[in-house]
Formats: sequence, C-alpha cells, structure tokens
Amino acid sequence: MIKKKLTLLLLVSTIFIYAQERCGTEANTLKLISKYPDYAKEREKVNTETKNWIANLPNYQSKTIITIPVVVHVVWKTSAQNIPDTQIQSQIEILNNDYRRNNIDQINTPGVWGGIAADSEIEFCLATIDPNGNPTTGITRTQTSTSQFSILGPSVEDASSGGIEPWDIDNYLNIWVCNLGGGLLGYASQPSNWLSSNDGVVIGYTNFGNSGNSNEPYHKGRTATHEIGHWLNLDHIWGDNNCSDDNVSDTPKQEEDNYGCPGFPHNPNSCSTTNSNGDMFMNYMDYTNDQCMNLFTKGQKARMLAAINLYRPNLIYNTCVDPTNVINMSTSNKKLVKIVDILGREENKLNTNSPLFYIYDDGSVEKKIIIE
Repeated sequence: MIKKKLTLLLLVSTIFIYAQERCGTEANTLKLISKYPDYAKEREKVNTETKNWIANLPNYQSKTIITIPVVVHVVWKTSAQNIPDTQIQSQIEILNNDYRRNNIDQINTPGVWGGIAADSEIEFCLATIDPNGNPTTGITRTQTSTSQFSILGPSVEDASSGGIEPWDIDNYLNIWVCNLGGGLLGYASQPSNWLSSNDGVVIGYTNFGNSGNSNEPYHKGRTATHEIGHWLNLDHIWGDNNCSDDNVSDTPKQEEDNYGCPGFPHNPNSCSTTNSNGDMFMNYMDYTNDQCMNLFTKGQKARMLAAINLYRPNLIYNTCVDPTNVINMSTSNKKLVKIVDILGREENKLNTNSPLFYIYDDGSVEKKIIIE
C-alpha cells in the first residue's frame, strides 16, 4: 500500500512537472504502472528483452517496408478542434518523410552524425478497412461536451468521458486528436507484452499536422513523430534524468532536454564526457522546436524494429488495404535458424503458454504462443 501511494504521489508530481513541458509520456507510463500491475511487471522486462533481441539479430533488416495502418480519432467541441481532412493527411505525409528520412530538413543534420542518421523503413497510412471489414477513410469524428482532456482524466480514449474507444490495438495505431490540457502537446503509451486497452497516441489539435504558422514553434507535425517514437519504445534522448541513458548506443549522453533551436555544437563535453559535438538536439526525441528536428539514428531504428517484432507483431506484415487480415508469410522458402524465449535464450523444446520467437534466415521473426 505504501509503494502504491508513493507511485501515485510520483505520478501527480510528474504530471505537474510535465505540464510545463512538451510530452506527457512518462507521466502516462507511471499512470498505467500504478493502475495495472501486469503492465508494471512487463515494462520492467522491456529493456532486457529489447537488448537481447537486437543482440540476437545484429544485422536485422526488414525485407519489406513496415506500413502501419492509422486511425485518427478527432474529438471536438468547437469547430476549430474539428480539424479538416487535409490537416490529417499532412500529418501522415510528415510521418512518412520523417521515418523514411525523406524530410527536406535532413540537410541540417550535422555532418558528424550523417552516417548514423537512419531511414527507419517504417511508413504510415490511413486505414481503408475498419475492424468490422467496412470501408473507411481512417478518420473518425466525435462531437463531445468535454471542454478539455488530460492524462488523469477526463480521458479522450474513454467514451464515458466524452471521448471514443480505440479500434483493435493489435492491428491499428490509434491517434486521438483533441483539446489536450495541462500544457502538453501529446503523450503515448509505451509497449510491453501487456498492452493497455487504450494503447495509442494522443495529440493536441493545434499541434497535429501542418497546422500553420499561427501555432509556431510546434506547427510542423513533429509532435506526432516524437510521440509515435515513444509508442515504438524510444525514450527521450537525455533519458528523463540529467545525464541518464536513453538505451540507445549511438546517441550521445546528454545532460538535459533542449528547447528552442540551439546552434551546433551545443553543450559540448557535458556529463563529464569528451564529446566535443555536444547534444544531438536535432533528434526527434528531444524537445526542440519542430523546425529544428530532423533525424532518428540507426540505434533508434533498431529499437523501434525490436518493439514491432516483440510487442506489435501484427504490424510486421500488415496492410492498409485490410489491417485486420495479417498476411501469412510462413509459406515462403525461409528456413528456421533458431527459437528463443522472451529473454533471448535459445529453446530446444516447445514450452506451452509462453511466447517464443522463431528467427528465420531471411531476417524475419515470428512470435508464437502454443496454448495448452
């Protein structure tokens, strides 16, 4: 009971701190940990599971581009909050440019990091088939009497609070766009082998898509790029504590979050390092202005691909034509290399009721559970 009270106190204080910042993902994660013991247990395992997956597949490359079907839930009270389809479509285009490194501002990446800037080989599209098999635009619109939503409630992911329930979280990325309070631009739910029923991303309506210069400096759609990074298991680049660890090997150690648009090099040799290049403030997982962000690294790409394979496997062979009908790739000529458990240990016998990962010679991975 004392531990739970401490967690709730930390949650409230964290939300107060993050209300002054850009992102509420850490606060949302603490909320889920406090509310769901199973999520708390599984989140503790994530970094070990991710490191083991990457270690077992050091040269992993997806053989096809992973395309994630998106449903955007627009929850609105005023006409300004009911953003147009064009703004939503602009966000999808921004995501594809950022995650495939086709963004025009990639030329602003400092040369010292040009070699590790990554095409993540992840794309996004508005879903064309809903969970019931009916045609859809991938956009839902819900008029609400709720003036403002927040992490602690009222929750936009909950119909009883004036929001809307998610579509099937295994087959779609649910993004809620609403009037988000607390000074936050957005937040996400981070993955594990236990997913909340409200898994997805929430973005304030003024910061979604190419929303116009009136919303500077967060008007170029990078809030969604950042929050989907969390949804794919990326941490903030400074590790959420001074000189902490973001669990990515090729991002430099960073003292704290950055705002505005610093000049390069910024804060060299911080954290008692000999890093003359300073902070990678232009990384999508920092807090700088939208116009100053321009890259994910190869290490971040590996972590995102691990998250999809480990925790969101339906997305590997999903399609935007029919997100509820995952393509069966088992009929190809690939050969099984080995079977490993959740900790990356090789298994020689098939355990029941536990997830196992089948690794093939073409680099693909299948997650299977034998139910007994």
